[in-house]
Amino acid sequence: MRWLMIGLLVSLGALLFAAGAVARHIWLQRASLRSNPDAGPGPVPRPAPNAAFDPVEEPDQELEP
Repeated sequence: MRWLMIGLLVSLGALLFAAGAVARHIWLQRASLRSNPDAGPGPVPRPAPNAAFDPVEEPDQELEP
């Protein structure tokens, strides 16, 4: 039982360390992009809501009886 608790605490510590490292990485990247706007790409443009369906571009389909 003691080894399970030690394993749980070590795993929890490793998870907290990894989450902190990811948060620090994101924070540093955002700070560097704020100080140098030419360093990275801008926001990704979102497609129009019905960009996948355009009735003008749809080919006519003839159904055979």
